[in-house]
Amino acid sequence: MTFKANDLLTEQIAQYLGKQIIQGEMKPGERIQELRIASELEVSRGSVREALLILQRRHLVDIFPRRGAVVASISARDVRDFFDLWFLLLERVVQNLAAGWQNDDLARFIELMAQLEEAKRRDDLQAFYDYGIEFLSALYRHADNRYLTDTLNDMLPLTQRCLYAILRAGQSQMERTHLFLESLLKTLIARDTARLKQMVADFGRDYSQLAQSAAEALEGRG
Repeated sequence: MTFKANDLLTEQIAQYLGKQIIQGEMKPGERIQELRIASELEVSRGSVREALLILQRRHLVDIFPRRGAVVASISARDVRDFFDLWFLLLERVVQNLAAGWQNDDLARFIELMAQLEEAKRRDDLQAFYDYGIEFLSALYRHADNRYLTDTLNDMLPLTQRCLYAILRAGQSQMERTHLFLESLLKTLIARDTARLKQMVADFGRDYSQLAQSAAEALEGRG
């Protein structure tokens, strides 16, 4: 086992670059210039390379021999396959939470719904997106299965990329997402597991179509 004193730094670089990819500031197929990034962040080129390997594992970057790293493209088929798996796992999480929540387990979700409502009212896409990701992360903590939690967290960067693309499509998508999360919370409180199963399946299908359309639009511009 090799000791690395700069693991925290490489993670910070990965998060910095990952945010740019997720929010579309770096486009699919765009070459990632290691020297420019190292100079911009005042870090070593080796640290940038380590960060790119992290992003490759998170499906945000592709690395090719002699060509280097490029922002990963995401096709409509990729999106469809990803959403099929993601909503299958998400359904397991919400079913588990509905069956087992106690006392103040839902307090954070109620707080986040108020913040999402305010962000929607202000048409603040960035705040709405950030609170939405917090909502997901809070859900994942109730998976009650460390392998399921690890898998969902590993998928989170690609989830963020798809969600951001959907929300950028317009305020109607913010409205749609808010309505789903609001209904989801009410159904969780009611412990209505049958309704939850149908809700997640229906929303997952609709959201997958939206994300596939966004991916097709990006491919068309590529």
